[in-house]
Amino acid sequence: MKPHERAEYEIAKATMEKGVPAMLGAYPSIAKLTMTYYKELVKEGFNEQQALYIVAKQGYLAGPTSSE
Repeated sequence: MKPHERAEYEIAKATMEKGVPAMLGAYPSIAKLTMTYYKELVKEGFNEQQALYIVAKQGYLAGPTSSE
């Protein structure tokens, strides 16, 4: 690895390491949002399999996806 590549790597690594606590702190909220979305889909008439598919495909962000 060239010296400038090593420096870029170290900067990127440090940046990622600084973000880990924030990411870990967000996971409980994301889990709650995802479960709430699933339950609301079932409540609105989707069966459990359909709701699970939608949540698995979209996550907690409702709306059309651009992956298809």
